[in-house]
Amino acid sequence: MKRDILSAVLMALLPFANVSVAAQAPPAPTVAVTTAPPLFLTILVLLASGACVYFCWQVYGLVKGGQLSRSWLFFAAGFLVLGLSQFTQLLDGFGVLSVPRFLVPMALIMMTGLFSFGLLETKKVLS
Repeated sequence: MKRDILSAVLMALLPFANVSVAAQAPPAPTVAVTTAPPLFLTILVLLASGACVYFCWQVYGLVKGGQLSRSWLFFAAGFLVLGLSQFTQLLDGFGVLSVPRFLVPMALIMMTGLFSFGLLETKKVLS
Protein backbone atom coordinates (compact mmCIF):
# COMPACT_ATOMS: atom_id res chain seq x y z
CA MET A 1 0.00 0.00 0.00
CA LYS A 2 2.81 2.39 0.90
CA ARG A 3 4.57 1.52 -2.34
CA ASP A 4 1.44 2.36 -4.36
CA ILE A 5 1.06 5.74 -2.67
CA LEU A 6 4.76 6.50 -3.14
CA SER A 7 4.65 5.61 -6.85
CA ALA A 8 1.48 7.75 -7.31
CA VAL A 9 3.18 10.73 -5.65
CA LEU A 10 6.32 10.26 -7.78
CA MET A 11 4.23 10.04 -10.95
CA ALA A 12 2.40 13.22 -9.98
CA LEU A 13 5.70 15.04 -9.39
CA LEU A 14 7.38 13.73 -12.55
CA PRO A 15 6.21 16.59 -14.79
CA PHE A 16 7.82 19.08 -12.41
CA ALA A 17 11.18 17.30 -12.39
CA ASN A 18 13.97 18.25 -14.76
CA VAL A 19 14.12 14.68 -16.04
CA SER A 20 12.32 14.43 -19.36
CA VAL A 21 11.06 11.09 -20.51
CA ALA A 22 10.09 12.46 -23.93
CA ALA A 23 13.68 13.57 -24.63
CA GLN A 24 14.81 9.96 -24.59
CA ALA A 25 12.34 8.91 -27.30
CA PRO A 26 13.45 9.31 -30.92
CA PRO A 27 11.82 12.21 -32.76
CA ALA A 28 8.77 11.40 -34.84
CA PRO A 29 9.40 11.30 -38.59
CA THR A 30 8.17 14.29 -40.51
CA VAL A 31 5.42 13.68 -43.02
CA ALA A 32 4.82 15.89 -46.03
CA VAL A 33 1.23 17.08 -46.25
CA THR A 34 -0.19 18.43 -49.49
CA THR A 35 -2.91 20.99 -48.89
CA ALA A 36 -3.57 21.85 -52.54
CA PRO A 37 -3.55 19.75 -55.69
CA PRO A 38 -0.42 19.86 -57.81
CA LEU A 39 -0.29 22.60 -60.43
CA PHE A 40 -0.17 20.01 -63.21
CA LEU A 41 -3.59 18.74 -62.16
CA THR A 42 -4.91 22.30 -62.06
CA ILE A 43 -3.65 22.89 -65.61
CA LEU A 44 -5.25 19.63 -66.75
CA VAL A 45 -8.63 20.57 -65.24
CA LEU A 46 -8.34 24.05 -66.79
CA LEU A 47 -7.78 22.59 -70.26
CA ALA A 48 -10.60 20.07 -69.81
CA SER A 49 -13.01 22.77 -68.69
CA GLY A 50 -12.09 24.87 -71.72
CA ALA A 51 -12.83 21.91 -73.99
CA CYS A 52 -16.14 21.33 -72.22
CA VAL A 53 -17.15 24.99 -72.67
CA TYR A 54 -16.36 24.66 -76.38
CA PHE A 55 -18.41 21.49 -76.79
CA CYS A 56 -21.32 22.89 -74.76
CA TRP A 57 -21.32 25.94 -77.00
CA GLN A 58 -21.34 23.68 -80.08
CA VAL A 59 -24.36 21.76 -78.74
CA TYR A 60 -26.05 25.04 -77.84
CA GLY A 61 -25.61 26.12 -81.47
CA LEU A 62 -27.33 22.91 -82.59
CA VAL A 63 -30.30 23.27 -80.25
CA LYS A 64 -30.52 27.09 -80.42
CA GLY A 65 -34.10 28.19 -80.14
CA GLY A 66 -35.14 24.77 -78.87
CA GLN A 67 -36.36 23.84 -75.44
CA LEU A 68 -32.99 22.44 -74.35
CA SER A 69 -30.99 25.55 -75.26
CA ARG A 70 -31.37 27.10 -71.82
CA SER A 71 -30.02 24.00 -70.05
CA TRP A 72 -26.96 23.94 -72.32
CA LEU A 73 -26.31 27.58 -71.46
CA PHE A 74 -26.31 26.58 -67.77
CA PHE A 75 -23.86 23.76 -68.50
CA ALA A 76 -21.55 26.07 -70.46
CA ALA A 77 -21.69 28.68 -67.69
CA GLY A 78 -20.86 26.01 -65.09
CA PHE A 79 -17.81 24.87 -67.04
CA LEU A 80 -16.80 28.51 -67.53
CA VAL A 81 -16.93 29.10 -63.77
CA LEU A 82 -14.86 25.93 -63.26
CA GLY A 83 -12.28 27.23 -65.74
CA LEU A 84 -12.13 30.63 -64.05
CA SER A 85 -11.67 29.05 -60.62
CA GLN A 86 -8.85 26.85 -61.91
CA PHE A 87 -7.24 29.84 -63.64
CA THR A 88 -7.28 31.88 -60.41
CA GLN A 89 -5.91 28.86 -58.52
CA LEU A 90 -3.14 28.58 -61.12
CA LEU A 91 -2.27 32.28 -60.80
CA ASP A 92 -2.24 31.89 -57.03
CA GLY A 93 0.01 28.83 -57.31
CA PHE A 94 2.54 30.70 -59.43
CA GLY A 95 2.42 33.69 -57.07
CA VAL A 96 1.08 36.14 -59.64
CA LEU A 97 -2.17 36.78 -57.80
CA SER A 98 -3.07 36.37 -54.16
CA VAL A 99 -6.64 35.17 -53.71
CA PRO A 100 -8.52 34.42 -50.49
CA ARG A 101 -8.81 30.74 -49.56
CA PHE A 102 -12.61 30.79 -49.81
CA LEU A 103 -12.74 32.00 -53.42
CA VAL A 104 -12.06 28.71 -55.24
CA PRO A 105 -14.45 26.58 -53.11
CA MET A 106 -17.11 29.29 -53.50
CA ALA A 107 -16.66 29.16 -57.29
CA LEU A 108 -16.94 25.36 -57.22
CA ILE A 109 -20.20 25.63 -55.27
CA MET A 110 -21.45 28.12 -57.85
CA MET A 111 -20.45 25.70 -60.63
CA THR A 112 -22.38 22.90 -58.94
CA GLY A 113 -25.42 25.16 -58.69
CA LEU A 114 -25.26 25.98 -62.39
CA PHE A 115 -24.98 22.29 -63.27
CA SER A 116 -27.98 21.58 -61.04
CA PHE A 117 -30.06 24.27 -62.74
CA GLY A 118 -29.08 22.81 -66.11
CA LEU A 119 -30.18 19.34 -65.00
CA LEU A 120 -33.46 20.70 -63.62
CA GLU A 121 -34.16 22.47 -66.93
CA THR A 122 -33.39 19.29 -68.84
CA LYS A 123 -35.66 17.25 -66.55
CA LYS A 124 -38.44 19.81 -66.93
CA VAL A 125 -38.23 19.65 -70.73
CA LEU A 126 -37.92 15.87 -71.00
CA SER A 127 -40.68 14.99 -68.53
